[in-house]
Amino acid sequence: MAFAQENEKKIIYDMLVSPEVINLMFDEKHSAPTWDEFNEEEPDDYFSGNPNKHGNYMLINVKEETIGTIVYSIGTGKLNCAELDIWISSKANLGKGYGSEALNLLMNFIKSHYKIKTFIIRPWVKNINAIKAYKKCGFKEIEAFNPADYYSEEKIEDYGEGDYGVNETVNLIYKLE
Repeated sequence: MAFAQENEKKIIYDMLVSPEVINLMFDEKHSAPTWDEFNEEEPDDYFSGNPNKHGNYMLINVKEETIGTIVYSIGTGKLNCAELDIWISSKANLGKGYGSEALNLLMNFIKSHYKIKTFIIRPWVKNINAIKAYKKCGFKEIEAFNPADYYSEEKIEDYGEGDYGVNETVNLIYKLE
């Protein structure tokens, strides 16, 4: 994995909306962001090429090929936590353990650099294979999800219901020892 740089922001966006996997994250009800929306909404400091205490995008590389991205954002709620998101850009690279390996590497990095041991990931309920993979990594589904535990009052409005709304977002948590 490598920390993403500003000139790789468009590459990351293109992986997000890759025709091979777009239907795993988006549909008519939950549309993909446009390039302009992604570019405006994703903080530039997440693409500095260096660790950032707020968050970072990282590139997942296999045999010198970039196959996906993983991002962390340090939580601002009651709990000391980090929210993770990950996507792999082609079906050929799904189910091979690359995502699980990236998640484990990133969680260990965050633990050692920021002393954070609690992680959340909030996929779409329809992304069944991703949910299975996250659970295989040790994430556990939590029914009584309290957004205030993970987000500041200012961010609850934007992120509290998840990207897919309360009924279509699966709330998964992982705690490192």
